[in-house]
Amino acid sequence: MNPKRNVEIVGRHLELTESLKAKVNEVVEKLYEHDSGITRIRVELEMELHSKTHQNEFIAKGHVVDRHDHFDASALGDDLYQAIGSLAEKLDRLIRNKSRRRVTQRRNLSPIELDADVPKTGTNDV
Repeated sequence: MNPKRNVEIVGRHLELTESLKAKVNEVVEKLYEHDSGITRIRVELEMELHSKTHQNEFIAKGHVVDRHDHFDASALGDDLYQAIGSLAEKLDRLIRNKSRRRVTQRRNLSPIELDADVPKTGTNDV
């Protein structure tokens, strides 16, 4: 992983193992490849125990900040690695859509509507 990249990984109610950190870093690298303008990524991994079913549920939350915007996404799963994969797909989709919108806006410029007449420029032959 590039040392200049600002990545924060937080674990709530679970221990962050080296394999979890490696999986998150792998996902983050792919996101950085899609958009070089990303300035910060925060990934929160948490485990919740349902009181009714007594089963663990894993939640992966992501917050991406780039030069122009920020994105939030979360994914739920029975397996933490599955939740991380779903989160990666959601964040990737958000970043690609943002990039596509920005290109479309540049291509589809519309003329400006003015209420007044615009003065003509150039020389006047008398």
